Amino acid sequence: MTRFPQQSTMLNCREPHGMSWIGSAGSTTPFGSSSGTLTTELTKRWGQPMVRRRRVLLTGLVGAVVLLAAGCEVPLSAPGNTAKIQFVSTSNSGGWKYDYYRNPAYPCSVSGDQTFVIGTKIGSSNTAPAPLFAHLHGGGAGFFDANGDPQPSAGQKTEESFSKLRQKLTNNGLFALVRADAASFRMLAVSYCSHDIYSGANSTDPNNPNTTPEGKPRTTNGLLATKAAVQYARGLYPTTKTLLHGGSAGSAGVFGVAWSMQLHGIAPAGAIADASVANIEALEASFVQGVCVEDSDPARIAALQARVHTEIGDIDNEVDKLVADGRLTVPLMHIWNHGDQNTCGAVAMTCPLRDGSQVAMGRTDCLHEPLRAAIAAPGAASRSANLPVCVDADAIPDCSAHVVTNKVGLVNTDPTTPADYLGEVMDWVHARLADA
Repeated sequence: MTRFPQQSTMLNCREPHGMSWIGSAGSTTPFGSSSGTLTTELTKRWGQPMVRRRRVLLTGLVGAVVLLAAGCEVPLSAPGNTAKIQFVSTSNSGGWKYDYYRNPAYPCSVSGDQTFVIGTKIGSSNTAPAPLFAHLHGGGAGFFDANGDPQPSAGQKTEESFSKLRQKLTNNGLFALVRADAASFRMLAVSYCSHDIYSGANSTDPNNPNTTPEGKPRTTNGLLATKAAVQYARGLYPTTKTLLHGGSAGSAGVFGVAWSMQLHGIAPAGAIADASVANIEALEASFVQGVCVEDSDPARIAALQARVHTEIGDIDNEVDKLVADGRLTVPLMHIWNHGDQNTCGAVAMTCPLRDGSQVAMGRTDCLHEPLRAAIAAPGAASRSANLPVCVDADAIPDCSAHVVTNKVGLVNTDPTTPADYLGEVMDWVHARLADA
């Protein structure tokens, strides 16, 4: 498989990303190709050909090629652009002051710009060094189909309001513990209006018909906007260490953000990932076995991959592989609920492992198994940790709650991990603050 350089000073201008293939009959797939004219690199797996690579290959072209929204992708090591950040408004709630900012350097996919909120405790010193706790919220992942329509909807593609982002920081799950912690955290909530798993870096957005007020194409910039917000908060207030926290899509995205920050030279002290992780091999197997086929449809996966940074979308750079070979050294807290309803619960499947073997397990556990194994491999000396849980928000004991760290008053019944799972997360956070 192709490996891309981890650090580069050159821009990556990707024409294939900006191409929409329109077949002679005008019929289209999610990529805008008529059947049989746009193919992906395939491999025989599970007895059927499956999508295997991050990039689509244009073959057998017999019609028109239309260039759309070509972007010049920046290296993962590049900083976010903070020069255009604007203070918008402020409000107080529950003993905290929340400031709302907009960053016009990074437009949303449909309209508006990326935004973020910084929370500081009323009465705390603005000049005293303190840690920063940054949150990446969820919201699925999207793309634009061949007709230019947002999929699965226009949600998470327009500017996010002050109230929506502030609500993430006033949550009474894990964030109640963060707000009350003796470490005197400052808090940050970033927006998710590129709907790109926080992984775009001026990356082309195929089929997106929307333009900026200046008439320019709208590229995906979830990664850069997040880094810019972190950089701005760290520059505004003296910051000792930065902790990242992501739930759902934010969980899948937090790995790439942590890696990018590491390459940039501002590595976070740790990253907490709750609920989601990219595992293309497991999705391939799931699709062929008829388990959660809509979620694991190769066309959908490829459409999502086409909107993210080249290196993050490369199958060789899935997070477990970065951890296993030492390319990602940021400590990780890896949380998943065994029967998570958003990842098809514990439906049985044959799970492909990284050593080429196959084992029977539930789909959610299968998605998380490679990262679990990579984190467990170094043993007790590792600063990373796995936290599998069984947490329910209803009366049915099936470990089905999605994103457990934003829930209040729930108990973990997995006997291998502590019942007070939020307390376990905070213990790990304190350990990261104590790291040299």
